[in-house]
Amino acid sequence: MSDSSEQERSGEMVEEALLEQGKRIRALHEIISRPDISFDQQIDETLRLGCRLLHTEIGKLGRQDPEKNKSEFLNTIVMSDLTAKRGMVLPLDKTFCNVTFSSLETIAISHVAESEFKYHPAAQFLGMQSYIGCSIHVHGKKFGTVNFANRTPVKKPFTEADKDLVNLIGSWISVMMERQLEAEELKKMKEAAESANQAKSAFLANMSHEIRTPLTSIIGFADVALDNEQSEAQHLHALQTIRRSSDHLLNLINEILDFSKIEAGELDIEKSTVHITQIVTEVESIVRGQATNKGLDFTVDYAFPLPDKIQSDSLRIKQILLNLCNNAIKFTDSGSVRMLIRHDAVTNILSFVVKDTGIGMTPDQTNKIFKPFKQADASTSRRFGGTGLGLSLSKRLAKLLNGELEVSSEIGTGSVFTLSFKLDASENPQPQLTHGSNEVKFDRDNGNVAAVLPLLTGEILLAEDNDLNQQLIMMYLEKIGARVTLACNGAIAVTLAQQHTYDLIYMDMQMPIMSGSDAVKKLRESHYSGPIVMLTANATLEDRKLCKQAGSNDFLTKPIVRQKLYDVTATYLKRAATAVEAKERQG
Repeated sequence: MSDSSEQERSGEMVEEALLEQGKRIRALHEIISRPDISFDQQIDETLRLGCRLLHTEIGKLGRQDPEKNKSEFLNTIVMSDLTAKRGMVLPLDKTFCNVTFSSLETIAISHVAESEFKYHPAAQFLGMQSYIGCSIHVHGKKFGTVNFANRTPVKKPFTEADKDLVNLIGSWISVMMERQLEAEELKKMKEAAESANQAKSAFLANMSHEIRTPLTSIIGFADVALDNEQSEAQHLHALQTIRRSSDHLLNLINEILDFSKIEAGELDIEKSTVHITQIVTEVESIVRGQATNKGLDFTVDYAFPLPDKIQSDSLRIKQILLNLCNNAIKFTDSGSVRMLIRHDAVTNILSFVVKDTGIGMTPDQTNKIFKPFKQADASTSRRFGGTGLGLSLSKRLAKLLNGELEVSSEIGTGSVFTLSFKLDASENPQPQLTHGSNEVKFDRDNGNVAAVLPLLTGEILLAEDNDLNQQLIMMYLEKIGARVTLACNGAIAVTLAQQHTYDLIYMDMQMPIMSGSDAVKKLRESHYSGPIVMLTANATLEDRKLCKQAGSNDFLTKPIVRQKLYDVTATYLKRAATAVEAKERQG
C-alpha cells in the first residue's frame, strides 16, 4: 500500500473516531440536560450509557475512604447477573478503586491477567478482568471514583477516547455533586433562617404583648390617679400599681439588654463576697407574696452545713434564682414551690434546687426551654405569658459564673431546676461552714422599704438634658435640703462649674452640645477638684471605666433609685461639710 493510501486510511480512522466521540458526547449531553429526571436518575442513565459504549457489565459511582479502608457503592448499574447494589461496602484495598483513587490519571486495564495488575487483590477478590475509571473531586477534595468493569477482558482494548469519555463523565458528576451539595446547604441555611425569623417574629409579637401589658396598667392607673373623684385609697392603689408595673417593664427591658450583651460577649461579671443565706432571703422576700397570692406553699430549706459566703456575682445569682422561682410559681396552679440549698463537701459543689408541683414538661419540651425565644410550646406564651428569654438567659448567666443550670421534669407532676457551682478552690480555699441560719448575720432589708431621707445642706449642679429627669432629680434633691442649679448640656455645666465650686455635681453621661464625659474631662483639665458623679443609662464595666477615665468620682445608673441617690448625695455633701468645718477651724 502506498504512502498516500496509508495517509488516507489514517485520516479516515481519525475522522471516524472524531465522529464516534461526537456521538458519545451528544448522547451524554442528552442525558444530563433532561429536565424531567432527577440528578440521581441522570447519574444512573449516564452509567448505563457508559456500560453500553465501553462494553462493560457494571458501571459504578463510589465513595472511597482510605482511612477506614472502605469503598461504598453509591449509584450502580449492572448489565448482567452480577450482584451489586447501592449501599454495598467493600474493603478498599481489595478493589481497583484503590488504584484509581490514589492516581492522578484515568486507570484503564483492558485485560487484567496480562497487565501489571494481574496479582492485585481485586483480580482474585472480585474476579474483574477489565476496568476503567477515574477519581472525582468535590470542592477540591477527592470524593470517590466513577468506574466501569467486566469479568472478562474487553474485546477491543480501551482507547484514549474511552479514557476521555470516562474523564468527561467524572468531571460532570463532580460539578453536579458540588452544585447539589451547595443547593442542599442553601436549603438548610434558608430553612434555618426561616426558622430563626419565625422564632424572632413570634418573640417580637410576644414581646410587644409583654411590654404593652404593663404599659396599659401604667397609663390606665395614671389616669385614675389624676381623677380627683377617686378616694385616697383608690389613689394609693393606682400609684402602687403604676410602681409595680413600671418595675415589671424595667425587668423586661433589662432581660432583653442582658441577653443582647451575652450574645455580643459584653456582659460584665463582677465577683465579690456573696452571702448565700442573704441572697436566698432576699429572693424569698420578693417571691413569697406571689406564691401566697396563688394559694401556693413556698418553702426554703437549707441542707446545713453550708458555706457562709463564696466569691461570685450576687446580682446575677439572685437574677437566676428569681427567674427560676417566678417560673415555678407561674407554672404551678396548686401545691407548692420549694427551694433547697445544699453543699457537697466531697465535690465542693454548691446547689440551689427549685422544685414545683406544676404542669411539668415532656422530654421534647425540656430540650427547647433553654433556647432563646423559645418556650415549652406555642400555647405556653398564650396561656402564661413571658418572653421566652428568661431560662435561656439564666442558662448563659450560669455558664458565665462557671456554673450549670439543669432541668428534670415529668408532665403533670412538676419540674426541678438545679443551679450548681463547682466552687473554685483558689477563690474559696477553705469555706467557713454555717450550721444554722441563726449563725448568719446580715441586713435583711430587701430594698422595698421607704427611702430614708437625710437632712443635708449644700449646693449641687445637676447637668441633665431631659426636662422630666431634671424635674424628678431636682425634686428628690431639694426634698433633702440641697440647693440645685440646672444645666441642660455639658458645655453649660463646664461654664457654671468654672464660675463656682459646687459641693457636688451630677453629670449625665450623654447630652447634646457636649457629653458628660467630655465635660468632666474639661473640668478636670482646668483643675476643678470638686466631687462629680456621672448619671448613665448603661451599667457595664466599660461605662464605669469611661466614667473613671473622664475623672468622675462615682456614678449612678438610670432609672434613678431614690435611696441610692440619697446615699451617694449624703456621702459627698458630708465630705464637703467636713472640709468646710476643717477650714474654719484652721482659720
